[in-house]
Amino acid sequence: MKVIKRYVHVLLILCVVSLLTGCVDRIDLEDATITLMTGIDLNEKDQLLVYLSSPVFSKEAKDKEEEYGVKIESLRQARGRFDGLVTGLSLSGKIQVFVIGKKLLEHPDWFPIMDVMFRDARFTVNARVIVCDGPVKELFNFNPTDKPRLPLHLTRLLDKASQRNLTVTTRLQEFHRQMFEKGGTPLLAEINSGRSVKVLGTALLNKGGKYATLLEPRDTMLLQMLRHQKQGETSLTLPLPVNGGSNHIARDRLSFLVNGVNRSVKTSYRNNRFQFDVKMKIRISITERLFLFDMEQDYRKMEQMISEELRKEFANLVTKCQESGTDPFGFGVYARAYEYEEWKKVQEDWPAAFARADVRIVPEVSIIGDGVIK
Repeated sequence: MKVIKRYVHVLLILCVVSLLTGCVDRIDLEDATITLMTGIDLNEKDQLLVYLSSPVFSKEAKDKEEEYGVKIESLRQARGRFDGLVTGLSLSGKIQVFVIGKKLLEHPDWFPIMDVMFRDARFTVNARVIVCDGPVKELFNFNPTDKPRLPLHLTRLLDKASQRNLTVTTRLQEFHRQMFEKGGTPLLAEINSGRSVKVLGTALLNKGGKYATLLEPRDTMLLQMLRHQKQGETSLTLPLPVNGGSNHIARDRLSFLVNGVNRSVKTSYRNNRFQFDVKMKIRISITERLFLFDMEQDYRKMEQMISEELRKEFANLVTKCQESGTDPFGFGVYARAYEYEEWKKVQEDWPAAFARADVRIVPEVSIIGDGVIK
């Protein structure tokens, strides 16, 4: 009986082991080309170009990064072209940054090109999707001596800028959701190409994914506050009408940190258009004041002045988005939730309905800190 039990145990172990994932498809690191950054763009003849950047794991190689570009008709076709150029088998599961040329985004029917990235399970869905203002080729040829590898440099640059609310972080899976979300429009981080890489702000796309306009870092800070997506530290500087707009070198400017934002949105439909009443409670700490002011006696007046300036800037931001045919705030989601019958009539062209909407933003500022000096 003991021998039979032993054989049964061995048989069970063999059955379990046979069901485990093996290493038949194992690839040594030296035999792999791990793509960390991929880019797509158009040339002068509107032909599709694909680029990749990959680290080189070889002691003999002087350059520790390899970049290639090929002309293709689809992204899936690019893999075969790259395998004929790179030293190892190209792998796409570790892509950190996916770059889209601004020229490509100016075409309204470009999005189906990315089908393989969502359909093929071997592609990563966590890559950061960004827009390049300029030829993508110049970006991939950017090789400064005082910076780390380009994919790592871009990753850190984008994450830092997003933490400061200078731009947004949109990963591949989130970008796919935004493209099919009828209650809003996509938004991506935008950088330039050339001798130095710089975060320009946030690119707004229309419903079909076509490039609409650029929000500079300052407007992106306001956008993140409205979207309730503020991350890390937000620092704003406002002009305040204290001394009648004097032309002194030290002008009437006030800088502060946004410590917290509470937002409520009331949605209604009146006079054949949607109406959104947004109330924002904003807690701030003053970090710089270039004018004399009695904060002990008139801090309520200061709060009112800051609230009024923020109201104007929020209104200008909303107007800019409405005029460009975009809704990066996602107000359409509120329209769908609270005014569904009216939403159904305009859901196929929500940006046009949002352009006619009445958006009222009322910020209420509370000063919780005035620095360590009087």
